Formats: sequence, C-alpha cells, structure tokens
Amino acid sequence: MDWVTRARLALNIDNDALAAHRDGIRLRFSWLAALALLPFTLLHLFNANWLMFSVNMALSSVMAANGWAMQRGRAPLLPFWVLSCMLIAGCSMSVWFQGSFGVFWSYPAMFMLFFVLPRRQAMALGLVLLSVTTGLATVSLGVPLAARVLMSLGFTLVMIHVVLNVIGQLQQALVTQAITDPLTGAFNRRHLQAHLAQRVVSAAAGPAAAEAAAHALLLMDVDHFKRINDAHGHDAGDLVLCRLVSAINARKRSSDLLFRTGGEEFVLLLPLATPAAAMRVAEDLRRLLADTELLAGEKVTVSIGLSALAPGQTAAAWVKAADTALYDAKRLGRDRVVLAAA
Repeated sequence: MDWVTRARLALNIDNDALAAHRDGIRLRFSWLAALALLPFTLLHLFNANWLMFSVNMALSSVMAANGWAMQRGRAPLLPFWVLSCMLIAGCSMSVWFQGSFGVFWSYPAMFMLFFVLPRRQAMALGLVLLSVTTGLATVSLGVPLAARVLMSLGFTLVMIHVVLNVIGQLQQALVTQAITDPLTGAFNRRHLQAHLAQRVVSAAAGPAAAEAAAHALLLMDVDHFKRINDAHGHDAGDLVLCRLVSAINARKRSSDLLFRTGGEEFVLLLPLATPAAAMRVAEDLRRLLADTELLAGEKVTVSIGLSALAPGQTAAAWVKAADTALYDAKRLGRDRVVLAAA
C-alpha cells in the first residue's frame, strides 16, 4: 500500500465513528459550553466590551437552551450546524478584535465541529474556520504568524481525522469480534438472534406482508462429526468446518446469512425465500457439500432441517421447527433435507 493510499484511508471522511453517540455528546457539550462561556461573558461585561459580551452571551444562552431541550427529549432550539456557524463567526471576531488571544479559540472550535456535526459537515465548516482564521490572522497579526496559525490549525484538522478513523477501525474490529465465530468466520449465535427478531417483525405485519416477504432458515449439521474428530483429531475437524463455511459462502446469495450456532451446527438464513425456493437451495447445498472434499480421502455429508417462517410465529418456534426437521433428517438416514411441517 503506497503512501497516497494510506493518506486517503487516514483522511476518509465517510467513516463517522461518533454517529451513534452524537446525541449524547451534543447534550453534554451544550451544558459544558454554556458553563465554559459564562466566565468570559462576565469578563467582557466587566471590561465593557459590549460586542464580545453580546456574542458570548448569545452563545451561552443558546447552548443552555439546547441542553435543556435535549435533556427533555426535544429537538434543540437551534440546529447544531447553525450554532457551529455562529461559533465560527465568534472565533473570527475574536481574531479580528483580540489578535493572537482570539486565535486560541479556533482550536477548541475545530474539535467541537467534529463532535457535534456529521463528519462531512464538520469537514466543510472546519475548512471554512481554517480559511477565515488564517485570513484574519494575516491582516491583524502579519504573514509570519498567520503562516504558523495555518500550519498548526491545519495539522489539528488532519489529526482529528486520523484519530476519528482509528476510533472507527477499532469500533469495527470490536463489532466483528462480537458477532463472528473466530474459527470459521461465520456469524455467531448472538448475531443470529438479532436477525431472527428482525424477520419475525416483518412477518408479523400481516398475511399479505408475510407472503411478499417470506423467510426461511436451514439448520445444518455435519453427519458423524464426532467420528471425524476421533479418527483424525480436532484439527482435522476444525478444517472440515472451515472448508464447509467456505463452500457455503461461495454458493449462497449475497443476502443470505450464515451462522455457526455451536459445534458442527450451522444456520443459513434465507431472506425473501419461499419454501420451494429454500428447498432448492437446501438440496443444492447438500449435494455441493457431499461432492466437496471437506476431508481428504473421505466423503463428508450434512443433514438439513428446513423451516419457513409463518405469520405470528416466534423466533424460538421457528428455530424449533427447523431443529425438529433436522432430527427427522438424522433419523431417516442422514445426508438429506427435511421440510418442517407447516
């Protein structure tokens, strides 16, 4: 990976790591900003600096009002992009009237933008803040100092992006660990429960909706898996499971989801699949796995229980029906598909 690609990834503005936490951040920031601005408001009042007093008083009051509204579950008094524009205007006035002392406000303002605004909005307004601060510093402080402001504030902007992308990557890694089986890479049982709940909700909308959005699941179990472990060792058994997952992933639709629910048992969730379509998929997979060399020199087969989600059926009942069908497939001789009774 060359340095251009690394830089592009480091500055990726589509990775909004704080999106899920932004409402809580905005609430806390509103109260904190209202309190933080209050001493400066009083200082400008004491110094009879009426313009800066008015700006600080307006910002402090609006932030307090926003915090009060969000504390009660209401929309903020002013959208945060408007507040951000007001903040940039306040920083600009500080630079113009207070010189180097005013420049200091641009740095916390830059951070604030990325905590309370979506990443793209924050990037756009961050560039505006950088440009305006540098331009005003050039006029009021001279080119040498303005150049230092440009470099330091620009570096702050870049580092904010780098840190947010690292946070986003760590979040994604934690999510992956939480929902993925570490051996095979298939999703785990916890993630299955969430998806089953989603499908049950769609089917509960009524018979017409359920018919238009039929869902099915295949409960698959490797036949005689204990025999494989006993004869060839657990490493060979693990390899069988990994090869099985690879074979299924190569065959399934992009919308289908594969889960390892324990040991040698897997669930393939088939969204928007009628029982007839699900049966074709199940038979295709059964033949595919029987013909795939999952274990060198030996044929490995799977038994499959198929269950279609019925309107009003719970997730537990849906899985139980597939489990009963899988038991019947085992009882009838294995290496077969059994459809659960309607």
